[in-house]
Amino acid sequence: MRKSSKKLGFVTETSDCCNSDFSMAKNEPTPIKSKLLAVSHYHQREGCNPVPNPVPEGTQCFELMTGGRGWVECDGQWVEVNPGDLLWHMPGDYTIGRSEFTNPYHCLAVRFQGDEFSKRTVTRITHWDEIDEVRRFTRQVVRLHADDQFDSLMLLRYIVSRLQFQAELYRRGQSQRGLPSELQRAMQYLEQHYAEPLRLKELAKAAEWSVPHLHDRFKEELGLSPHQALIRRRIQAARELLASTNDPVKSVSSRCGFPTAAAFCAQFKKITQLSPKEYRKRQWNGAA
Repeated sequence: MRKSSKKLGFVTETSDCCNSDFSMAKNEPTPIKSKLLAVSHYHQREGCNPVPNPVPEGTQCFELMTGGRGWVECDGQWVEVNPGDLLWHMPGDYTIGRSEFTNPYHCLAVRFQGDEFSKRTVTRITHWDEIDEVRRFTRQVVRLHADDQFDSLMLLRYIVSRLQFQAELYRRGQSQRGLPSELQRAMQYLEQHYAEPLRLKELAKAAEWSVPHLHDRFKEELGLSPHQALIRRRIQAARELLASTNDPVKSVSSRCGFPTAAAFCAQFKKITQLSPKEYRKRQWNGAA
């Protein structure tokens, strides 16, 4: 709306729309405050199905299976879920909707909201392998949520970060489980023997492939040669030792399968851009 006014003989016009900052601010969505809405260790009754609940807009829900057997509707199909399965529901998803009548499911159920958790970083259904840890985590979360003196926002961030971490571990494991079985055998052999003087023909034998075919499949599936995969695993082991022990560099080199300390140092610097001593100092002192 335009308004007119006289000032010192001049007619001036103003408009409500002139305050563009104010108009834009009114159109911005209201931030959703992070909040832990509900925590329970849900036990489905025998002989009946649960009612699947839709996740409302602006909220999310975790269901972490602790026992029994259930099903959740996913992309129009019913998917079976078992102990250790982790379901991360976003708005519009439905919670578990079927249960085995004689072995009803039970799960940790967590509902929450907040813009800082606006994206699901993994697939909707993942898995936490260690079921004893799943149950310990469930008991801990339920106990802390019942404690009025414990910061609920801190608890929420702990829950989300821990479950994200477990889901990411599962994702990484799945990427290897999706490899051809022959290559999985070769990788398992490499994992068990990387600290030894490993020969390419031994890896090929584990996979029941020829050496040239082994080399081709490594490059095709992993983007690495067998030698590069071996060096990468040895360097990973070396980084663990440098950060967690006082062992001399020569000892670390030997324990990780390098023929000489000089060869180890050269490969380590090539991959990390640091010498082993520099790397250890950075981990211990936190230097940038």
